[in-house]
Amino acid sequence: MSSAPTDEREPAPEDGDDAVRDGDLPLDFEAFFTTHRASLLARAVMLCGNRQDAEDAVQDAFLAALENWERISGYEQPNAWVSLVMRRKLWRALRLRLRARRAALDVALPSQASPDETAQARRVLTAMAALPPRQRMVLVMYSLYAMTHQEIADDLDIAAPTARGNLRKGRENLRRMLGLGPGTDPLGDLPLVGTGGPLPGDRLAAALSATESWLDASLGEDDHARRQARADLADRRREGARRTSREGTRPT
Repeated sequence: MSSAPTDEREPAPEDGDDAVRDGDLPLDFEAFFTTHRASLLARAVMLCGNRQDAEDAVQDAFLAALENWERISGYEQPNAWVSLVMRRKLWRALRLRLRARRAALDVALPSQASPDETAQARRVLTAMAALPPRQRMVLVMYSLYAMTHQEIADDLDIAAPTARGNLRKGRENLRRMLGLGPGTDPLGDLPLVGTGGPLPGDRLAAALSATESWLDASLGEDDHARRQARADLADRRREGARRTSREGTRPT
């Protein structure tokens, strides 16, 4: 997969960033991290419903990108590579746990969100939290990643009919919990190999997209969490370098 950040402008220095910027992280990686972290974290929350799990997966994915930055930075869209790593880490975690933790979603209200937007986002997030993990993952991958049933199956290492069945059940369950009528599900009898992603006018997919945008706005305003995550990446990079150095000096 090849990719590049959509915005390569260098972010302005912020209080508390200098110690991290001082030779610890490549400047182009810092710009990439600052540009894409909030949106990737919002997508991770949509996938798993738990901020801590989402933070862990996104952080691990960015660390993997950092460790391979010379190669990853040449991709057309590095954020797509990081998103793929994040998604697979979340899926492995959910499979090991068997079911997602039911934990409060700790996010602040976006400063520009209207009361109606916030109420709708909370309704969607509450309903999504009640879905079985596999239904939730498949539903988000179809509705927000616009992946085909086969692509979802390949990504999660499950059978294609299993992916399609979980998509149907997830949509039915979410539609019922949100009080949307049967007419909001346009899947019909589309073939398994059909075009990925929801059809135009799909109100359920629109609700998921609006909720993700609400999360993106909230997480993007959390500068303290972003600076902490950046410092953690720098610490983990230094620790990895020290570990490699120690292993290289051991007698053989």
